[in-house]
Amino acid sequence: MGLKKEKWELWLENRNLLESDFRGYIKKMVIRTGASSIEVEGHLHKAKRNLQLSRRIIDEFKDFYEWSIVSYYYAVYQAALALCALKGYSTKSHTATISLLVKFFYPAHITEDDLKTVVNTMMAEGDIREFVELKNYREDATYSISVDYEKVLAESLGEKAVDFVSKAEMIIRNSL
Repeated sequence: MGLKKEKWELWLENRNLLESDFRGYIKKMVIRTGASSIEVEGHLHKAKRNLQLSRRIIDEFKDFYEWSIVSYYYAVYQAALALCALKGYSTKSHTATISLLVKFFYPAHITEDDLKTVVNTMMAEGDIREFVELKNYREDATYSISVDYEKVLAESLGEKAVDFVSKAEMIIRNSL
């Protein structure tokens, strides 16, 4: 028996399901229209600042790597919100954010691996699809007293965050 597919994986296979869910998010006001270019730039700016903070934590504070992970989580989340705003939308849920990314940016601008980075960063799923789930690390880093983080782990998680934010910025710059 195979692993149950996640919602975003079903959307990749079935655009009708994506459209139906998207309309439902609009109706429930989980997705709202009217986001502006100011929001695009604001979210992108926050994403980049979070990347800078994460790097500073690793380089300067040396033993607070869990806070670097928290900042990387917010960098990816803010970059995803910037992409949503680029299309004129704001969201109130991580799942709705991912639906927008699939609807407007997959496969022309972002890959399935990019979506995995976002999903694994922003959503805690029952099934572990990859070794690294940044959001789970972020939650552990914030709330747990038993998780011991190392520089290598923080840096490997950071590489994915940096790649996604860079790709989001490239998509935004090429669209303006």
